[in-house]
Amino acid sequence: MKKITKDLIIAICLIAYVLILALAYTKMNIDRLSKDIQVFAGTFLVLGLLGLEKAYKSDDGKTAITAIELLVMSFYSLSIMHMVALIKCDFINYMFFSAGAIAIYYFIKEIIIFTKQKRDDLKNLSDISEIVKKDKPIKKEAKKRTKEEKIENKNDNLSVENKKENKEKIKSNKTNGNKVKKEKNTATIKKRATKKTNTKNEKNKEQNKSETKTKSKKSESKENNQSKKSGQKSKTTSGTKKKSKKEVEKND
Repeated sequence: MKKITKDLIIAICLIAYVLILALAYTKMNIDRLSKDIQVFAGTFLVLGLLGLEKAYKSDDGKTAITAIELLVMSFYSLSIMHMVALIKCDFINYMFFSAGAIAIYYFIKEIIIFTKQKRDDLKNLSDISEIVKKDKPIKKEAKKRTKEEKIENKNDNLSVENKKENKEKIKSNKTNGNKVKKEKNTATIKKRATKKTNTKNEKNKEQNKSETKTKSKKSESKENNQSKKSGQKSKTTSGTKKKSKKEVEKND
């Protein structure tokens, strides 16, 4: 409530400031009025800066908001004459419009603060009602909760263990699959190598057989030639012997 009353006082003062400027416009010179507006803008600026410094030191958000509001009013005061000339609006109407905007702003602000305070009060009352409750049902609820929590923790642990086991199984299956693939690859490579060696051996055997056949043919041909030669020699020797016998008989 203190904050609401403080904001209401600030709102009333600012609305009064704007209405005083509207009245001064009707009774004062414009140059004098612009100088007075500059003085008010300077005071608002100084108050806003002091409020920000205080809020920074005390770490208070409420004073910081009020200080920002005062800084906005100082900038607003400096821009009054410029905005009236830019919009081409009557000074008094612009002041009434500004007063209405200030009133609406503070009205919305007070509603927000009031609802926030009500919520805080309700929260405090609910906390008190919870504290006033008896101790026994609270203990039972706590026990029930602890049992449920234990069951949930067990289920969580089991699920975690199952996940780990599944991961390990997947890894082992992958490793086994890789081993089987490697073994298959090695077996196929060995089979190919044995086939190559067998084919090479068969080729070598065929070559050896062909070579032995050619050698045997050559040896047979040589033997035939030698036998032919020996036959011819024996014939010649027998012929010479017969001739020699005939000659001997003739001589006798």
